[in-house]
Amino acid sequence: MVELREKPLTQRGRDTPCVRQVSVFVENRVGVLAGLMAIFDNTGINTLALTVVQGFDCAIVRFVFSDTDQAAQTLRHRDYHFSVCELVAVEISNGVPGDGLARISKALLSAEIDIHYVYALLTTGRHFPAVVIHVDNPALAGAVLADAHFTLLDESDLR
Repeated sequence: MVELREKPLTQRGRDTPCVRQVSVFVENRVGVLAGLMAIFDNTGINTLALTVVQGFDCAIVRFVFSDTDQAAQTLRHRDYHFSVCELVAVEISNGVPGDGLARISKALLSAEIDIHYVYALLTTGRHFPAVVIHVDNPALAGAVLADAHFTLLDESDLR
């Protein structure tokens, strides 16, 4: 039996849970990532997911933080250029048989939702392993995955 958790409306007024990703634009130089990570030392903001897209002379560092609003404020005060977008966060194993990633892909394909990228999300002992997914329609993706009995996470789950 799969337990579905009731989720209240999110603070941003959505009925589908989501998390926000912060994409920071930096120079592609040795030590830049270490410097960027250091600004969050002693802030209480935890990095829960990270991926780097490297270009020739620039890079995009994508984060999911334990506190997106505070992280954005910290970046703004340090004059970093960044953007924020919504991702779907979904637990991989929820007691339903079958490979979680394959089932996620099939569910999103059935709704013709385009997956742009996926990366792992560090979770606490309260949650199963999870991924964050950037899609062309986060609200629809969340609804489709919930209908397929996946457990979606929102920002309150990450604190």
